[in-house]
Amino acid sequence: MANGISPTSIAVIGLGNMGSALANALLSDDFTVSVWNRTTSKAQPLAENGAILTSEPVEATNNSDFTIVCLSDHEAFVSVIQNDAVAKSLKGKRLLQLGVVTAEQSRQTETWATSHNIAYLEGSILGIPSNVTGATATLICSGPKTLYDDCLDILSVFGNSHLVSEAIGTAYDFDKIYYSFAYACLLGYMQGAALAEAGGVSIDAYTTIVAERLTKIVDPIKSYGAQISRRDHTGDQASLQVWADAYKKSLELCRDLGVDDTLPAALMQNLSKAINAGYADQEMTAVFEVLLPDS
Repeated sequence: MANGISPTSIAVIGLGNMGSALANALLSDDFTVSVWNRTTSKAQPLAENGAILTSEPVEATNNSDFTIVCLSDHEAFVSVIQNDAVAKSLKGKRLLQLGVVTAEQSRQTETWATSHNIAYLEGSILGIPSNVTGATATLICSGPKTLYDDCLDILSVFGNSHLVSEAIGTAYDFDKIYYSFAYACLLGYMQGAALAEAGGVSIDAYTTIVAERLTKIVDPIKSYGAQISRRDHTGDQASLQVWADAYKKSLELCRDLGVDDTLPAALMQNLSKAINAGYADQEMTAVFEVLLPDS
């Protein structure tokens, strides 16, 4: 590898909750990890766990063949990484961006990295720090496939990874795409919890049943995905009208119990829009058609 540095030597720049989790996961997997953070005290627990504490970013990148950056925003990345000393130390090496940036900012970083002969891969972490340390996170990556393949041994330390595109910027857009599902799912759980509380139902009982049902929706989601891909919403399970009639009762219960109905009202609006567009006898997936820009 470049400069004769072992590929097991990794720098982690930025030690917030997520950056610290990344460094700890790598240490647990016996990587040699050099760390840097603007606030040195945040790095001390990692040093006690075996990390090499560095006083400057360039010291960490000099120590390592592979650098992971997990900073708070693009401005921090530019300030810490995009300078002549760090660029020189990263020349011929691999750089993984896991910070909070936009797709356009990541493309700007790619241009900078290419001009300095730095192999650049971007990633977005779907999960929380405990997922990273427990190797149950999902990493969404964009960049050259050959580079992604070279990084798989490192990425696998944190959980599963997926290369969604070779076009830089896609991973950060995908992050927001996934959030449309994840946030709706979590807020839907909280909506149900509020209904349970207002209706005198045990939150523990509600949570147990929700968790049990989660395992039952994997196959339906895969089936829905196939239907949407084919743009074929025919089926023999339940019509959109049946779904809407059932969900209307949830909306009515919210109002009867005085629970905020913002979320169910918005979902009901989508169901009604699809029914009014002529999809009442189709499967639930027909709602997809009225969510598109031209609908």
